[in-house]
Amino acid sequence: MIFCFLITLPVQSATTTRVISQKEIDTAGKKYGVLATRRMQALLTLIEENSTRPERLKVNLVNDFFSKVTYMVDKQVWGTTDFWATPAELLAKDKGDAEDFAIAKYFTLIAMGVDEKKLYFSYVTATRIKRSHMVLTYFRSPSSEPLVLDSLTDRVLKASVRSDLIPIYSFNAKDLRDSSQASSKEGFGSSMHQWGQMVNRMKQSILK
Repeated sequence: MIFCFLITLPVQSATTTRVISQKEIDTAGKKYGVLATRRMQALLTLIEENSTRPERLKVNLVNDFFSKVTYMVDKQVWGTTDFWATPAELLAKDKGDAEDFAIAKYFTLIAMGVDEKKLYFSYVTATRIKRSHMVLTYFRSPSSEPLVLDSLTDRVLKASVRSDLIPIYSFNAKDLRDSSQASSKEGFGSSMHQWGQMVNRMKQSILK
């Protein structure tokens, strides 16, 4: 899999090191029970105890942590066809889809000190499941081959190994990029809308 990004556009900034607030933890405990609270606290412990570890290890630890959450489509979790959950909402429900996993891993790695410029959400076509899919990609340097953090597998693999993923476009909090393989104008608008709503809930500590 070769990620080829040609167009750079500004998007709404979401720079923050707070993944989950105490307000979200308290709300989750009341709404979803003690196990939801424990999952959120476990994430905060992971961040606190591993923020000084080597970056590659952080990637593995974060991927391993979220691999314990159940994959489930939005319609079953939220009753709608497309909803981007915050990390708190993902852990409160203990289930989510590809976008939710990627978002949670993204903000967790940033909280652990990984530069957001190294992290991209990548929309792909997953040939194994024959549908659009999202993964998180990590670039150690701008010229390095990215690692793929994918909710379809608990293994962190280089992009070249993931021949089952066909890139469409990628973005982070600063950039949205369109690959030469697809016209993603419509997808751009949808992603921006979902991203903005999700970021606003994070900022306001709202737990759906």
